Amino acid sequence: MMKEATLLALSEGMELDQIQITETGLVVSVISTHPQSCCPLCLQPSSHIHSRYHRILKDAPCVGRQLQLSLTVRKFFCRNPYCSQKVFTERLKTLAEPWARMTTRLKEQITSIGLATCGKGGVRLGNRLGIETSRNTTLRRMMEVPDDARGSVVYLGIDDFSFRGGYRFGTILVDLESHRPMRGLVPAVQS
Repeated sequence: MMKEATLLALSEGMELDQIQITETGLVVSVISTHPQSCCPLCLQPSSHIHSRYHRILKDAPCVGRQLQLSLTVRKFFCRNPYCSQKVFTERLKTLAEPWARMTTRLKEQITSIGLATCGKGGVRLGNRLGIETSRNTTLRRMMEVPDDARGSVVYLGIDDFSFRGGYRFGTILVDLESHRPMRGLVPAVQS
């Protein structure tokens, strides 16, 4: 299974367990095999496993099919008596952020699509590429990009959108050369 793990670009310490083909795409079961993990508060390593649980993450499409990762993640006991964190979940920084529902790889792809197009255009392009996303998700990913303090802007993209309910509106300004938001979110007048 080593070749498949390399194909999916899994980080070291992640082992591919099985691949299932479903009606909607692929489900890849992955197990974390690191011998230990560090407590996020005190940074002390621990190898004492408390329990395991399953976590589902959306991933970037593979050969035109939607890909879902089914992770078996472990919880560890923190053995530092002075740390307030008694049990912690191992962090998979290269794969996904804590509590994320999608991989870092998919998040970066949605951000790139959104910055190259816009909210609605990003959804249409994402669907053509096998990436299931919404306009709000695309805009949220675009707004998470850090502000880049620059001089002048030659090409400016503007996208207006409404929040849930359609009673509050916003505008995002994007430097089309660097594909970065200019000032994040500019709230518009409420109607």
